[in-house]
Amino acid sequence: MIKKLCAALAALLSTAALAGGGYGEGYGYGSSEYEDRGFYVGGSVGEIFYKEQGLDTIVPSVAFLNMGVKVNPYLAVEGRVGGGIEDDESRGYRVDVPLVYGGYLKGILPVSPWFAPYAIAGVGGLQLHRNYPDFNANDVAFSFGVGAECMLYGGARIHAEWARIDHGNNEGYDYTADQLSVGVSFRL
Repeated sequence: MIKKLCAALAALLSTAALAGGGYGEGYGYGSSEYEDRGFYVGGSVGEIFYKEQGLDTIVPSVAFLNMGVKVNPYLAVEGRVGGGIEDDESRGYRVDVPLVYGGYLKGILPVSPWFAPYAIAGVGGLQLHRNYPDFNANDVAFSFGVGAECMLYGGARIHAEWARIDHGNNEGYDYTADQLSVGVSFRL
């Protein structure tokens, strides 16, 4: 039974592999309906994982718009701006994110016409509002992250991403702000 199942699976995969050339014809080497070069806009929602020395992790929610241009199948330039949806607190310490922003180079590895992991690197920042010393902070730092996107028919893409947005010091206590988000974007 296992041998028959393995043989059927191998036959199915080999058929899909042979047919793959027809579905993704020209992918990465010319124009086709799967190429998504050019401008795109989208939106994402997520959470900022704020970790400060001596405190539990505080997780406010954010939403942001992203816009960019994909210059070739492997590189895009992207800008983002957004703000907090909901603040969070732990043991009486509250953190809100009125503003989150960034500008990134996005390196893309198109492993198929429909799926591509990517990495981002650039300058990102966020404005933090706390209810304890150094109440307001607006820090900008080198930002980086990794993610993956799935291309859908018609130029839409869905993506999930982790990014280190910011790090700094609050009255002698080091902190980091990481972002975990999901979103959708559309080719213009």
